[in-house]
Amino acid sequence: MSEFEKLLAPKSVVIIGASRKEGSLGKMYLDAVLKFKYTGLIYLVNPKADEIEGIKCYPDIDLLPQTPDLAILLLPKDFVIAAVEQLARNNIKNIVVISAGFKEVGGEGIEREKQLLEIVKKNNLRMVGPNSMGLFNTIHDLSFNGTFSPTPPIPGHVGFVSQSGALGVAVLELSMDRGLGFSVFVSTGNKTDISDVEILQYLSDDDNTKVAMLYQESIDNPEKFREICTSFVQKKPLIVLKAGRTKSGLKAASSHTGALASDDIVADTILRQCGAIRCQTLDELLDTALAFENQPIPKGNKIAVVTNAGGPGILASDALEKSGLELAQLSENTIQQLKKFLPEEASFSNPVDMIASATHETYKNTCEILIADDNVDAILLIIVKPPVKTTPLQIIENLKLVIESNSKPIYATLMARATTEAGLGKFRELKIPVYNFPESAAVAIGNVVKYNSIKNKIKPIKLSAKFQSVNFENKSQAPVSEIMDLFKKYNLLVCEHIVTDNLNDALNFLGSAKNVVMKVANHEIIHKSDSGLVLLNINNEHLMKSKFPELLENIKSNLSSGISPNILIQKMIKGKIELVIGSRNDPQFGQVLMFGSGGTLVELIKDVAFRVLPIDHEEALELIKEIKGYKLLTGYRSISAVNLNNLADLLVKASQMLVENPQILEMDLNPLIWQEGDDYPTIVDFRMTVAN
Repeated sequence: MSEFEKLLAPKSVVIIGASRKEGSLGKMYLDAVLKFKYTGLIYLVNPKADEIEGIKCYPDIDLLPQTPDLAILLLPKDFVIAAVEQLARNNIKNIVVISAGFKEVGGEGIEREKQLLEIVKKNNLRMVGPNSMGLFNTIHDLSFNGTFSPTPPIPGHVGFVSQSGALGVAVLELSMDRGLGFSVFVSTGNKTDISDVEILQYLSDDDNTKVAMLYQESIDNPEKFREICTSFVQKKPLIVLKAGRTKSGLKAASSHTGALASDDIVADTILRQCGAIRCQTLDELLDTALAFENQPIPKGNKIAVVTNAGGPGILASDALEKSGLELAQLSENTIQQLKKFLPEEASFSNPVDMIASATHETYKNTCEILIADDNVDAILLIIVKPPVKTTPLQIIENLKLVIESNSKPIYATLMARATTEAGLGKFRELKIPVYNFPESAAVAIGNVVKYNSIKNKIKPIKLSAKFQSVNFENKSQAPVSEIMDLFKKYNLLVCEHIVTDNLNDALNFLGSAKNVVMKVANHEIIHKSDSGLVLLNINNEHLMKSKFPELLENIKSNLSSGISPNILIQKMIKGKIELVIGSRNDPQFGQVLMFGSGGTLVELIKDVAFRVLPIDHEEALELIKEIKGYKLLTGYRSISAVNLNNLADLLVKASQMLVENPQILEMDLNPLIWQEGDDYPTIVDFRMTVAN
């Protein structure tokens, strides 16, 4: 057996801290193991009992008659470290620490957890937890419910990894109502040793797992997370509920990128780059898992709605479109066949409203016809309690042969659950996902269909860029000369310019440029426009001679004593397309790239998209397509289309620069102006914050 199989399907287990006291964790845990009819060997360690539930107790770990595959620790926090050392001496390699009181409580708990990890690593142990709810598997020959949840799991094909034990308990309870079944569950707790991505690696090769469900409060190793998740999504869907809003160690108020790239936006970005489907609520997570577990993935996004009530059909139509799906355009042959048996008051277009007189036979005949229509990829049934002599149970029983002989997915919204003839058991038997509301079904179907495009474009990656820690506290603005050197090194096109404090130099540059912009070059001054330190359209010698000394004096008044003022003079260029490229070195995820529509309204319009770096050319093209301004880039009215491959090339160069220079904490290139006929946009204004 592999080490993970010993964790999830142990042939023998020792429960340290098992108890006969009703209501105690030790009693609840043992009861859960026994009620799930675990067939392996069970050893109990409790120095105060001879036996519990007819199972012999041993007073000490050293007295166990054999070496079990798995040890469960239910001890008070102060006894855990000594117990783990004892397990190591007895060559018991796999441990689940249920006990709390470690880094999650701060203070001494942090140090306690460090000591625990040191022992685990030193002795080549594998540990889930601490602060874990436990784990279970329902499919293997040695099914094992090693949790303290009062609700036993339903066997199924969803792998669930949760950072929160309490949420794990809630999910098991909520899943009972849906009939959602699990193959494997692991509560990772503090993720001190075994991480969520290691469990995903195991689940990716587990034939009993069709889809993985992940609840996270933190992404601890972004490089590994991205690598493993991207590989996982090639094989199976990954649905994620990410919670938590942490304060970044980098305060980025001075930067457009910092203001727009919140912690949650960055987390959302990396999840999308991994191919994970992020759910916004627990309901959505469970509803989506239910759809993936029970039905095949639709080949396309065209859905037929079958209903016996007009209102829910309209709600479904709205929700399906909002979820990125389309109402299937029914063929003329399909419509003519429906007209043969549906009343003339019915709606024969999609949604197909059979009206309230619809019986179980009506549902069957309608579904048979729609399934045969090549324009239909999936069917959403809506059942409102029928006023005629039929029931949801009769409807689903009558659909049995249709469902079993059909390869197209079918989902149901059952709005008649109060009746004893709702038929939920039959729906589950036939693997038809049942939802309370049309909107819930639409969101779940939308997520399932989304996986098709994700799987086709996501590719396994091995990241060459490694996260490099930098000092986020001591930082300063980079001088213009350093920024220009970087741009030159990475072939980033910058507007023609000089930096000077000499009027003659300025006049000579004006002579060749004809029209210039003058702005403060001193990196100590961040907000140039707000300080009146940017002058446009300097297009003759008279203006230059009057404005140059005025600007120098203005700059000087904004600088500390002893710092010499300098002016950046640039050739004034114009273009109808303005872009922004920015970055933020996130303490958790590393360099994050921002791209979007630029100019003075960037923070107001917020037409931007993000990527966690590095990115390749293909992903840069996807990034470009995400912004609303993409239509301008492809040509619009008097605006000519630009070379998107060149723009993607520019983004890849910027990505390389940022990855290779982690000292860049923030960067704003805004705007980049794309002049008519140019191959690349030109960087006009720039700012860079670097670590000292």
